[in-house]
Amino acid sequence: MKILSFVTATVIVSFSALTAAAAADCKPAHQFPTVTSGTLTVAAYELPPFSSVKNGEFNGIDPDIVREIVGMECLKVEVISLDPAAAIQAVLSGKADLTVGNWYRTAARAKVLSLSAPLYLDQMGVISKEGATKVSQLSGKKVGNIQGYLWYNDIAKLFGDSAITYPNSVNMAQDLAAGRIDAGFESYVVGKEAQKNGAYGGMKVEIIEPDDSVAASKEPAQSNFPHTKDNPKLTDALKDDINALHANGKIGEILKKYGLDPSGANTGEPRVIQ
Repeated sequence: MKILSFVTATVIVSFSALTAAAAADCKPAHQFPTVTSGTLTVAAYELPPFSSVKNGEFNGIDPDIVREIVGMECLKVEVISLDPAAAIQAVLSGKADLTVGNWYRTAARAKVLSLSAPLYLDQMGVISKEGATKVSQLSGKKVGNIQGYLWYNDIAKLFGDSAITYPNSVNMAQDLAAGRIDAGFESYVVGKEAQKNGAYGGMKVEIIEPDDSVAASKEPAQSNFPHTKDNPKLTDALKDDINALHANGKIGEILKKYGLDPSGANTGEPRVIQ
């Protein structure tokens, strides 16, 4: 009999916001139950720049947003470091209140978990030497197209044999570097993070402008915090807190802090990927 162990490491993280949380005069914006009273338990995995748990520190775009939320709600944070599949399972099994790491709002996920208000967009990007920003600028050129991405089918249809299919970003990056393709379609955030770590030298990573022929360029995936389905008060609190962070520009500031375009904070109305 195989027993699955969800928790690989538990890290108690001290945010600066927790100083306020410990103060007697801290008044939470909402009241909602959590796995452990007074603590928000977060399942996280390694996916920079979205989420990172290393050397006892909880860093990244999602952790910074969590930091703002626990400050508003006068909570402490317990971070459980897991692999991606186990992070979702930790929430499903009631071991964590929510999970972080650029989780898309999808119809399938909404059936088993509650989805928070949208955090930011995972915008469609393109990598090229010329700094292309439009699909039309790549007409007649060989482009890289990664399997499983939201735009895969549209790009395959639009470019035909000129769209080279890749199983992952690494293989596409190798062909870009070797000049076997002229440009590659990639998540803007993933491309920027890879470039920060030494990939795509001499190239530009840009956001694709909206194009009617590529649905994902017009409606990128919205990221969220999947959380326990039977906790509507938590859902409402997350919605209010996230909307407040959009209204005061904080989420845009966080994206900019990590070298990203703050326009990713302009999520539009909540939607799900079917």
